[in-house]
Amino acid sequence: MTEGRQPVIAEVTHEALARCQAIGGGAVEAVEALRAELEKTPTLGRRAGSAVGEMKIYTTRLEPTDTRPALTVTYVYDAPPPEPGLIRIALVSPVRFAGGGTEG
Repeated sequence: MTEGRQPVIAEVTHEALARCQAIGGGAVEAVEALRAELEKTPTLGRRAGSAVGEMKIYTTRLEPTDTRPALTVTYVYDAPPPEPGLIRIALVSPVRFAGGGTEG
């Protein structure tokens, strides 16, 4: 981190955490690892749209494992100067399409 630069803080909302727990198979750990990575690189993933003011919406995909389906993670990045940026992981969903790693 460069001197004088405010850190980015990332958090997982209660709703996203509950969804991870329902998905199981290591989803909580995978999203926690993403949360830590977002504090270093807040614009990972694909820009999905914009919200109010400086808020930006991103989505990213976590590849499946033997115990967990592929996940789509949606987060909001709010970086109003001069405050530190805040990332909220707001939505976690299993990918449900052919080849997406889930059944049915």
